[in-house]
Amino acid sequence: MIRSITYLLVLITLPLGVVAQSETVDGLALMKVEHGARAAGFGGAYVTQNSSPDAVVYNPAAATGFDDFSATFGHTSYWENIRIESGFFATGLSENWNLHGGIRLAGVNDLEARQTATTVPDAYFDAHDISIKSGLAYQASEQLAVGIAFGWFLEKIEAWRGSAFNFDLGMQYKIDNSKEIGASITNLGSSFQLEKSGHVGSRDISLPTTYRVGGLYRFDRYETAADIVILDDDFHAHLGAEAHVHRLFDLRAGYMIGYDTKNVTAGASFLHSSVTVDYGFVPYSHNLGTSHLFSLTFRI
Repeated sequence: MIRSITYLLVLITLPLGVVAQSETVDGLALMKVEHGARAAGFGGAYVTQNSSPDAVVYNPAAATGFDDFSATFGHTSYWENIRIESGFFATGLSENWNLHGGIRLAGVNDLEARQTATTVPDAYFDAHDISIKSGLAYQASEQLAVGIAFGWFLEKIEAWRGSAFNFDLGMQYKIDNSKEIGASITNLGSSFQLEKSGHVGSRDISLPTTYRVGGLYRFDRYETAADIVILDDDFHAHLGAEAHVHRLFDLRAGYMIGYDTKNVTAGASFLHSSVTVDYGFVPYSHNLGTSHLFSLTFRI
């Protein structure tokens, strides 16, 4: 079994050392930020987590463990005019198989368009990024879970539009009751172009492909986790810690290394019966303000 796990980790993380350098333009910027209030408060160290259905954004294997139907709805506000809304679900199909899916809608409103340097813009326009995905997770053994997801990205900037197919792969392995490891590749697919009637298409735009490897350690009422993340050919470290203060209340904090405008994060969870309310707080430097993330998770 250990040999099989080693092979699987190698297959999933092999691209970590051979991330291709491309002349394509980075796109779908709003799909790169930390998703989910719980994950953001945890510093984005989430490749080993499966606490809520939206964890599949980080690892499609996270859908295992949801025997009943569960859903998470999220809202994120970034700065003054950026919003991200989301909805995810996970449910058991059989003893070993789980179905999951979700949608993320991100938008920036009232962007100013100018052809010359003027105090008054020529016009205003909006930009939108959309991700729609669904997939399966399989509990291969008591220790090993694997998952896959398929979906579409759509980007619209003013009247320019483009879309691309993409997929995710992931695994989680439970070493014992206190230690877990995980790995994933998300948003893997070909580049796309923005097109507008009567105009030449844009240069190729690359997807926000992300590689994650991490581990989690539990002790008493506490959890700690650390992920290594590669995004845009840059290495980042994500650290998170959580304290189960009360059976109805959790506190968490995180730290992200390798970013120009963010590092410290914080968050909390409030539990009542089958409903969980999560809050995440991410402050930004360089006068970029703060972001607030909220999510509501329920099980039926």
